[in-house]
Amino acid sequence: MMKKNTYLIKLSGKIIDDQTYIDKFISSIKKLYKRNKIVVVHGGGKRVSLWMKDLKLEPKFVDGLRFTDEKTLEVVISVLCGLVNKILVQKFINSGIEKVVGLSCIDGKLLVTDIDKNLGFVGRNVISINKDILNLLLKNNYLVLISSVGLGKDKNLSYYVVTNINADDVTYALADELEVNKVIFLSDVVGVFDKEGKVIKKLNIKQIDELIDKKIVSEGMIPKLLAIKKILKKKNIKVLISNEIGKKGTLIYK
Repeated sequence: MMKKNTYLIKLSGKIIDDQTYIDKFISSIKKLYKRNKIVVVHGGGKRVSLWMKDLKLEPKFVDGLRFTDEKTLEVVISVLCGLVNKILVQKFINSGIEKVVGLSCIDGKLLVTDIDKNLGFVGRNVISINKDILNLLLKNNYLVLISSVGLGKDKNLSYYVVTNINADDVTYALADELEVNKVIFLSDVVGVFDKEGKVIKKLNIKQIDELIDKKIVSEGMIPKLLAIKKILKKKNIKVLISNEIGKKGTLIYK
């Protein structure tokens, strides 16, 4: 029997509410799932901001990352672990993929990080990953959907707290630990743009710092590229940023 490749896919929260897009996404995943193992990490920042607006809470961002106080954290947990994750699970089941599991990074202590107190309840550097739970699910042909809410701990705490983790950072952490053959970052843009506004077809990690330093890229693209840079420093694989599986975007390599 041919060994299955493992795809790690990060689904941007900016496109989760686009029903037409999600239908295409699920259709593409169904084709991949027939011959491959698949882990999907999803955000949900757009939906979180909409809920915060309804609750009269003002979203705040620092270098493209959401500042997460206690009230914001409640919304993040509710939206990412509940609404977004479980609706995606339901949609995949309706599509015919019954072996699908939705997890947060809290479950089974999947991902434990330290706490970036400058951003509130935000997890940054990885302390531990329980890859056994993912390998067990993948071995049994489950498609795994992961929301980016995890556990945080620092040296001053004897207990864990719930943290909001940027989904790009979760993707990096999992890419580092799992035997991944390809990583795809799906976004609302077709790829990384140069200063003329044209898509950069190929990009190496040495060019990432230049794009950031010269402010050619900004906001949400910054944490995405930094996560990809960390992935490629440890793994000799190719990473794609695109707006659709199977389409060309920006291919990033060492």
